[in-house]
Amino acid sequence: MGVHVSLVHAAIAANRFGLGARNQDLKAIAGDPRGWLKAQLRPETSLPGPLAALPSTEDATTAFAKWLSSIGVGPSGEGTPRINSITPGAAMGGTGGGNKQGIEQSYVKTFGPGYATAVSARIGVGETSERPFFERLVRFWGNHFTVSAAKASAIVLAPVFERDAIRAHVCGKFADMLRASCRHPAMLLYLDNYISIGPNSYLAKNPGVLPEYLRNLMKGLNENLAREVLELHTMGVRGGYTQADVTSLAKIITGWGYLGANNQANDTPGKFRFLGAAHEPGTHTLLGKAYVQQGEAQGEAALRDLAAHPATAEHLATKLARHFIADNPPPAAVAAIARAYRGSDGDLAATAAAIVDAPEAWAPQPRKFKAPEELLISTIRALGAPKLDGQKLVALLDRMGQRPYWAPAPDGWPDAEDHWISADAIWKRLEWADALSKGLAAANLDPMEIAARVLGPQLSANTQTAIAGAENPAQGLAIFLASPEFQRR
Repeated sequence: MGVHVSLVHAAIAANRFGLGARNQDLKAIAGDPRGWLKAQLRPETSLPGPLAALPSTEDATTAFAKWLSSIGVGPSGEGTPRINSITPGAAMGGTGGGNKQGIEQSYVKTFGPGYATAVSARIGVGETSERPFFERLVRFWGNHFTVSAAKASAIVLAPVFERDAIRAHVCGKFADMLRASCRHPAMLLYLDNYISIGPNSYLAKNPGVLPEYLRNLMKGLNENLAREVLELHTMGVRGGYTQADVTSLAKIITGWGYLGANNQANDTPGKFRFLGAAHEPGTHTLLGKAYVQQGEAQGEAALRDLAAHPATAEHLATKLARHFIADNPPPAAVAAIARAYRGSDGDLAATAAAIVDAPEAWAPQPRKFKAPEELLISTIRALGAPKLDGQKLVALLDRMGQRPYWAPAPDGWPDAEDHWISADAIWKRLEWADALSKGLAAANLDPMEIAARVLGPQLSANTQTAIAGAENPAQGLAIFLASPEFQRR
């Protein structure tokens, strides 16, 4: 392999598979770009410090329960205020009216600093990681299993969900990640499964055993998690399941919940618990198969089968190819990734290695338009700046349209450029590139050297000419940051 081709592949490895090239990355990667990527496909031996410092799942669950109690919700409170009508603007310090304003102010004061710390940890790990392919996979799977703080009750749990339920399984089995996500209190709360009860369950027939505040919540079967497991997390919307399958899966996972801060067992809050009294009894048929298992084991068996379903392999392979290769995934690459998934019994390291082995992934022309968070992290990796604290990071990414842990819906952030290329979004990117460049550029800064170091042979002749014609270093740096080859990967 010639030097030029090696550097092209190094740039692809760093920028398309990773989170952006740093100072000497291309030279270090050029010897074996594919090997550099595959070496990252191993479980972590320890969490990055900023992530380890975030609250435990138990502490996060307790914190939200305590806040609810402080505003009069729960065993000692009355009624349920419309906490999930809190908007992103309110969470950034906006105002409302009357009692709603007081709740929003309390919410911001209580959870705003911790959320900003979590965002800072997420971006900081991306900035400094020596395993950026692994980090991109964490973000991909975290988006696949979205838990969003757009639902106010998830603001504390969304970051720890990604750390505890997703990150630990990125190089393991998909079945384990699916199980962990469905058992985590963040997902159970986000998609309301913790309040789902079977129509023939003990609780449905004896509602009086519940305290009033729980009776008002646990009113019947909730299909939200079951629907998203089938539509988003496993088979995909075209996977061949029916509404009857959604209902059946919802019954199968009734009773899957978590211990709250005031649980009678006095056990650890935030811990998964199976509530047999809420489970719909009997045999249930899903995708033509009868599940005769009792209780929690019924749901475990159904999830294992869903993870192994051929439609799941196809759905996941399509999403992976779309993320790493092109908005319109090449069919041959999708087929190869799906084969790797099926052949390894859903091993995600082997599946990711198949993406690395796909010839289509190494096309020299960048095809993917960076989402705002990708753009920010790749900029910081390229320049070593800017250094932003949590609140400034939140505000910046909010203006650019992608607040971390705040996807608009359970299907996560879109993974196609149509969502990110609006006139307003492009203008905000250009504004930011200009402001950042003016703040960083010094007389001895060489934008051409930075561009060549980060993009290698992918730096186009047009961009080189534009940078060379810049009136000053700040303008040259802004041209690099706004260039098509840096805005894409």
